Amino acid sequence: MVWRMDGPVFPHYAGDSMNPEFFEWLLLLGRWLHITVAVTWIGTSIFFMWLDRTLAPNPESKNPGHVGDLWMVHGGGFYHVEKLQMGPTKVPESLHWFKWESYWTWLSGIFLLTMIFYTGNGTFLLDASISSVTFAQALGISVGSVVVSWLFYDFLWETRLTKNYPVIGHFFTLAWFGGISYFLCHTLSGRAAYIHIGGMLGTWMTANVFLRIIPRQLKMVEASKQGKPVNQEWGKNAKHRSTHNTYFTLPVIFIMLSNHFPSTYGSRYNWLILLFLSAGGACIREYFVSRIKHPTRSILFAAVGGALLMGVIYSTTTSGLSPAVGTGGDSPFPVVSAVKTPAAIDYAASLTGVVHFSGPVPLGEKLQLPLACNPDHREANYSNEIAVKEGRLRNVLVQVTRGHEKLTPVAVPNESVVLDQKNCLYEPRVIAVRTGQRVEIVNSDPTFHNVKSITKKNEEFNVAMPSQNERLTKVFTHPELFLQTKCSVHPWMSAYIAVIDHPYFSVTNEAGEFSVSGLPAGDYEIEAWHEVFGKLSKKISIPVKGARAAPVVVEFTFSAKVK
Repeated sequence: MVWRMDGPVFPHYAGDSMNPEFFEWLLLLGRWLHITVAVTWIGTSIFFMWLDRTLAPNPESKNPGHVGDLWMVHGGGFYHVEKLQMGPTKVPESLHWFKWESYWTWLSGIFLLTMIFYTGNGTFLLDASISSVTFAQALGISVGSVVVSWLFYDFLWETRLTKNYPVIGHFFTLAWFGGISYFLCHTLSGRAAYIHIGGMLGTWMTANVFLRIIPRQLKMVEASKQGKPVNQEWGKNAKHRSTHNTYFTLPVIFIMLSNHFPSTYGSRYNWLILLFLSAGGACIREYFVSRIKHPTRSILFAAVGGALLMGVIYSTTTSGLSPAVGTGGDSPFPVVSAVKTPAAIDYAASLTGVVHFSGPVPLGEKLQLPLACNPDHREANYSNEIAVKEGRLRNVLVQVTRGHEKLTPVAVPNESVVLDQKNCLYEPRVIAVRTGQRVEIVNSDPTFHNVKSITKKNEEFNVAMPSQNERLTKVFTHPELFLQTKCSVHPWMSAYIAVIDHPYFSVTNEAGEFSVSGLPAGDYEIEAWHEVFGKLSKKISIPVKGARAAPVVVEFTFSAKVK
């Protein structure tokens, strides 16, 4: 099995004293070993499956136990391969066993899985937008899913029922695969879920070799050495497990490649994408397995596999085949560069204020960032849900919730609101825009990000941003509190976008300050919202002073007790 994981976490894995550059090299060498031995294992597996279906009985062979042979040409010479059954054939003095390729693939995969997902307090394992499991719970689920899956699979295929009626075993194996895929994709981050499903299949494949194929072949070899009758059922069972392994190959390779494409594991329907593409890969593998002896069957499976692949491609890209409202470009709403107001009243800065924070400031989740996200090698990195400076709270949305309903609508501003990705965090964490106002999303990092939306009212999107300084413009056409943006590659990255159908709102800056303009004299209710500490609301009155709406200063105070 091949595990391919980009964006590893580096600093402080095996203790805060480990050098991050050294750790990067350690993971690179581990991945190099993993891919090298995996290619060797998969190559030999595919070769022997091809050999078994290509061998033809040779009536001139006088070797006892003859099954078939084949002449091949390669490297400037001829190769003659003959397959002989154990029992009638004596055990050769020099016998090569194909097993270490499998063992080293699994061991190196477990090394990478552990170092990337099980350290750093689950930085890459968890995604709060998917589930609220703790690191300890996620760790137990991850390891348990792999171990329990093997116990189930092995028990299923050792029963007499599935040996006599393999279709029953195939049904329950597929049902398990679908169920565990759904469960993990709704529990762990998308990347972690895919890799653990690959780890499950890889464990099945290696355990097949280690616990079933090799032990049974050892029994057959030993019986042959002692001149005892060889139980050919052992050979059939070993061959059966080996056949399973070849059908797992293409799904596992897909999981390896999918880590380069967050459009798969980052999709809301990631588990369905995984199931359909895995089924398509298995069907395509069946084409290669059966195309020589069963050409009609092979063509049927190739057609089914191709249809599954095309179905996934079509269903995940049809929304992008034609322009849709709310996907970007010019705003469909009227825009204006400056708000025009009646000359009788000056509405400028009619509501200002500060949001305070009282008490000890909680830290965000500790993050173990890749070097590309942490160029300064800071000793500690935390998520940015809570940003307090000198007792003032940033990223608080303050908006008028009542009293503005009868005011004359104001055109949408022409200026874009920028949402940046810096050091693998969104900056700022919270933005607010008018319905129909442009949002410009920027990747300032020298690393791969993707931006996907979690939304109930606006159009969903999942766009890769692989290049530094790449920009993406979006327009949201429906009011929504809140639309969330996520990076599936780095699951801790999150930002909130408030899409509001009036102009009376503001988001606090680094000094905890906000300013709402354009409110005439009157009575209003205003609300302050923070993603961690909840909501606070106040009723205010804006008086008239001469020909002006008198400015009103409002203060909010959050604490960790607010929900």
